[in-house]
Amino acid sequence: MPQLFDEKTRFTPLSAEPIKDTDEKAREDEHVISQAHFTCENCGSHLVYSPTSQDLLCRNCGHHYPVATSHEKIHEYDFKEAVQELARLQRNSPKSTKIAIIQCPSCGAEFSFKDNEHAGDCPYCATPVIAGTAHARFIIPRSLLPFLIEQKQAIQIYDDWIGSRWFAPSALKKHSKRNDKLVGIFLPYWTYDSQTTNNYRGQRGITYYDRQVYSTVINGRRVQQVRTVARIRWTPVAGRVNLHFNDVLIGATKTLPRTIINHLQPWDLDNLVPYSEEYISGFRSEIYQVTVDQGFLQAENIMETKIHRSVRYDIGGDHQRISAVNTQHEDTTFKHILLPVWSAAFKYRKKTYRYVINGRNGTIQGERPYSYIKIGFAMLAVATVVFGLLFAMDKQGAFNQTNFNQNQGNYNQNDRRFNNEFFENSFRLDRYQNPRVRKRDAQPTELDSFIRFNNF
Repeated sequence: MPQLFDEKTRFTPLSAEPIKDTDEKAREDEHVISQAHFTCENCGSHLVYSPTSQDLLCRNCGHHYPVATSHEKIHEYDFKEAVQELARLQRNSPKSTKIAIIQCPSCGAEFSFKDNEHAGDCPYCATPVIAGTAHARFIIPRSLLPFLIEQKQAIQIYDDWIGSRWFAPSALKKHSKRNDKLVGIFLPYWTYDSQTTNNYRGQRGITYYDRQVYSTVINGRRVQQVRTVARIRWTPVAGRVNLHFNDVLIGATKTLPRTIINHLQPWDLDNLVPYSEEYISGFRSEIYQVTVDQGFLQAENIMETKIHRSVRYDIGGDHQRISAVNTQHEDTTFKHILLPVWSAAFKYRKKTYRYVINGRNGTIQGERPYSYIKIGFAMLAVATVVFGLLFAMDKQGAFNQTNFNQNQGNYNQNDRRFNNEFFENSFRLDRYQNPRVRKRDAQPTELDSFIRFNNF
């Protein structure tokens, strides 16, 4: 397992030799942290990473410089060892809470980034500067995915997305077209691998069908009928499920809402490259705000959902009940990586809405306001259409035809009842005209009235 924590972490510019301790360096103020900056050898201007050509570009003279690629393997680090070492380091040498001071390598001005950032532009001369993170965090990023989407492409994706939002206020497009609000930024993430052993207890349910006799009233008469009822037969079960999780991705930033950053996937993590400042030049970059152990708690929630799904599959049957699942994690490893996004934000009625674009494939997620006036008009339009259809159907007699069919059904039912009574009385008439039966049934009945009424 490679070493995660270095005794000293320094950044080396692309075109310079490794930094050496000199008398001048020793006289630097201790509050100024190490940083990287890249200049063009042709004109001395600033170099920034170009997603189109995937190299360093001088925007002044147009010269390109290749990025010093590394074939170093992307390492995974043992999670348990890291947590123990972090606790020891925090006790012995806690990180300073002082504001880190950056000294611009171009104009010499001193400034500071936001607490959660370590790369950006000098506010005085716009020089891209990448600062180290070792002054604020024990774990530094070791790999990243470079940008593939240019700012112009991101702006077009952004405008298309904003323009296609239904029920958005009319002023939304006006606010969202401010290109200076669209910023390229690297967000910190954790990835976790883990081999899990899951012992479970539960119940397997098998559906079977039973015949049930019930009473009901039909045509005014109480009758008994039979119906089929579905029932479940439950059986206790227990078992074990082994699952391996690979690259469970957890955002380590608190700057953007989790509902947004969790929906920027998929990320092509197979194309991770070793960390290099060249890829960050010209972009902002954040340091993690969610610690590695806090991130693993979130990863466990994601794993738990898949574990329960696998347990239900292992239980089988038609229905499943899970009473308990005991999960054991083994060989748990992690990576600290940076992923590229284009981010935009604007305020509408004193509320901030954020939009984020995946810097690799252009997937966009964001918050948006709604126009309740447009929603109200839409609901009114739907109600008008429905009312118009009902009115047209009524004019065509559709509802009258329905009433006629219902009445016709009542008439047919009354006809059947009359026919049944007529044939029953006719049978009784035949018996009455038989002399033997008439002699035996000498007492007058309701049948006599029926015969006299029908002139038999």
